[in-house]
Amino acid sequence: MKPRSCWSVLAKKAKDEEEAAQHALSEARKRVEQLRASRQRMDDLLADYKRRALDNQTKLQTMADTTNSRQFMLNLQELVNRVDKDLQVALAALERAKVTLMQATQQRMKMEAMQEKDLAAVETWQRKRDQKEMDSLGLTLYNLKA
Repeated sequence: MKPRSCWSVLAKKAKDEEEAAQHALSEARKRVEQLRASRQRMDDLLADYKRRALDNQTKLQTMADTTNSRQFMLNLQELVNRVDKDLQVALAALERAKVTLMQATQQRMKMEAMQEKDLAAVETWQRKRDQKEMDSLGLTLYNLKA
C-alpha cells in the first residue's frame, strides 16, 4: 500500500491558494497605505490652503480671486471625500482578504493533516504486514526444526 497522491496534490493546491491569499492581502494593505498617505497629503494641502486664505483675507482681493479660492477649497474637499470613500472600500477589501487568508490557511492545514494521517495509516499497515511476515517466517522456521 502506498500513500495516496491525492493528498499531496490537494495540500499543494491549498498552499498555492494560501500564497495567493497572502499576496492579495499584501496588495490590499499597500492600497490602504497609499490611500492613507494620499489622504494625509490632501489634509496637509487643505490646511495650508486654509492658512493662506486666512492670510489673504487681510489683503484686498478681487471677486474673481475670492471665487477661485472658494472653488478650489470646494474641489479639494470633494477630492478628500472621494479618497475617504475609496479608503473605506479598500479597508473592506482588506478585511475580506484577511478572512480569505485565514480560510486558506485553515484549508492548507487541513489538507496537510489529511496527508499526514494517510501517511501514518500506510506506515501502520506496512508495520502490521511486516510483523505478519516475520511471524509467518518464525512459525515456518519453528516447524522446520521440529
